[in-house]
Parts: sequence; structure tokens; C-alpha cells
Amino acid sequence: MKLREIPPRLFFLTITMIIANLSSNMYFPLLPLYLESLGASVREVGFFFTMEVILSIAFRILGGWISDNIGRLLTVAFGGSVGMVAILCFTLAPSWELAILGALFGQMGASLVGPSFQAYTAESAPEGKMSSTFGIVNSLFFICMIIGPLLGGFLAENYGYKTMLWVASGIFAIATTMRIALAWGSKIEIKPLQLAGLVREVRGLALLFLTSGLLIWLFVMDGIMDAGFQVAYPFIPKYVTEMGNLSESHYGALFALMAVAATLTMWPGGLFADRFGERWSLTLGSTIFMVTWSLMVVSPTTSVFVLSFMLAGAGRAFIDPAFSSLISKAVPKESLGLTWGIFFTALGLLAIPAPYIGGWLYDQVAPEAPFVVAALLSLLVVPVILSRLRVVAQAPVSAQ
Repeated sequence: MKLREIPPRLFFLTITMIIANLSSNMYFPLLPLYLESLGASVREVGFFFTMEVILSIAFRILGGWISDNIGRLLTVAFGGSVGMVAILCFTLAPSWELAILGALFGQMGASLVGPSFQAYTAESAPEGKMSSTFGIVNSLFFICMIIGPLLGGFLAENYGYKTMLWVASGIFAIATTMRIALAWGSKIEIKPLQLAGLVREVRGLALLFLTSGLLIWLFVMDGIMDAGFQVAYPFIPKYVTEMGNLSESHYGALFALMAVAATLTMWPGGLFADRFGERWSLTLGSTIFMVTWSLMVVSPTTSVFVLSFMLAGAGRAFIDPAFSSLISKAVPKESLGLTWGIFFTALGLLAIPAPYIGGWLYDQVAPEAPFVVAALLSLLVVPVILSRLRVVAQAPVSAQ
């Protein structure tokens, strides 16, 4: 798959995703610091992100099912509108407790947009080019992670968090308008949304999961990796700014550098998975993340942070396309949205306590402790990948 080969609607949808996530990447990397500015302690930051994981569980499967029934583009447009409410809640929140409303609407919107975008990408991929299609789309997507953190860090440091959030709200409004326009001009076939249909489809996919060793172990692998991420991620800004004595704009630059590395390696990562197999790509990505977390613990200096963030970008480039490809090959296309909702929920099932545990470890054991746990979990998942993901793809069967 080359850039010029991307279907026009997929390309336009990707552009809207870039603009919307440019906005969210302005504030999300700095969200832990923003919550502290609203009065939250380290443990309360952990509690906030734990609540966000729980909210993710509550909505992801439902969002995927809605996508399968009313169409990808309409679901993205509706989810974008809900996301607009979320960013306004963050912007207007007078306290960290009320900022949880932003997390509530944010997860509602993400549950509609995320599975729909993944499913639409899979449905648009040419035969035999699934990983490389995800690779090039993800590579374009990471543009928002280059510009967003730089702009957000600059505005937060020089003009304050509220100004930064208002600018982010304006940018997100542009993306929401574009998504509505894209859905408005597309062919929409809405199926009746009946609870019995959701129960039937979930039951069918549950049977598919039970009879597919590949899907079960992908679920386990994803859950372990996300638990490792959640135990450390909420505390990276505090760790970098306190242990490394860096400012918000410097942290934004590190985040942007990670996105540059991911952008440059995402397409090659997809090609690697297509050529050598997804499990080897996943193994390489997990090993890179283990090294990344370890380096941050061993030497919390500016140069090591630069190296660590660049490695994290490369790690994602080998994980994301391969993982997306495996899931998309293993399930029927008519259930892709619901399937992605289930897999996004894997994060929640194994990672519900992770942010709170990470906050306790940071506060009571040592600032390095959450990152040690993240490194160990990244290492733990490698034998699971090598021993259990031997089947590159299984023929999809009906989930009905």
C-alpha cells in the first residue's frame, strides 16, 4: 500500500482524525499536570485515570456495535460531537473532580470513533496489504502527535492551561464539522438498534473467541501490554518534569519527538509485519518498550528521555499495524466494529486498577516503581506472543 493508493474517503476520514487528535494531543499529554493544577494529588491523578479506564469498559463494546449497525462514518460523526462536549467539560472544569465529566464524555466519544475508524480502515484495505494499510494510515495519523504536544506545551507554559484548552476546543470543532460533512455526503444504511441484536452478536463473538486460540491470546496480550502502559503513563509528565527538571514545553517536544519516530517507522513496521509475520513484529515492539521503560529508570536525564521517547515511537510502529492486522483477519467484516470495541475493552479488564496502583507506587515506594512494573509487563508478554500467536491469520467465520 502506497500513499497514492489510499481510497479517497479513507484519506479524508484520516484527515479528520488527524485534526481531532491534534486537539486532544494538545492537552492529553499534559492532563496529569492540569489535574494537579486543579488540586489533585498524585493518588487522585491515579484515581482519575482508573475512572477513565472503567468508563472505557462501559462504552467500548456498545460503541462498536452501534458502528456495525448504523455505519462507520455516521458513528464517527456522532462520536465527534460527543467528544466536543468532552473537551468543553475539561476546559470549564473548576476542580479535578468535575473534570471526570470530561473523561465520561471523552470515553463515550472514543467508543464510537475508535472502533469505527479501525473497522473502516480494515474494510478499505486491499487484499494482502492489511498491515501496510494500517501502517501508512497510522503514520499519517501520528502527524497530530507531532504538532499537538508542541503547540499544547507552548501554550500551557506561556499562556496557561485554560488558554491552551480553548484553542484545542476550537480545533476540535473544525474536525467535528468535517466529520458531519463526510457522513452527510455518504450512503447511510441504518439497521434497527435492538438490544436482542447486541446480545446475539456478543454471544456469537464470544463463541468465536472461545473457538479461536488466536483471538483469546491476542486479548490476553493486549490486556497485559495496556496494563503496563496504564500503570506508568499517567505519571510520565510528573516524572519527566520533576526528575528531569524539564518544562511543559520541553515535555511537549519529547512527545512530538516520539510521534516523529513513530511516523517514520510506522509504514516500515507494517511492511515488516506483512513480510515476516505479525508475531515477530509484536515481539520486537514489546522488547523495544521493555528497553524504553528500563532506560527511564536507570538514568532520568534529558538525553535518555530523548532516546526513550524515540524508542517508544518505534515500538508502537511495530505493534499497532501488526495487532490491527491480526484482529481484522480473524473476524467477519460485518462484526469488525463490535470486535474492536471488545478489544479496546481488553485495556479495561486487565488495567482497571493499574493507574491507581501506579499512583500508590509513585507516592509510597519510589517515582521509578511504576516504570519498573511497566518494563516487567512488557517483558512478560514476549513469551506469550512467541508461543501462542503462531497462526498468522485464521479464516473468519460468522459471528451470528
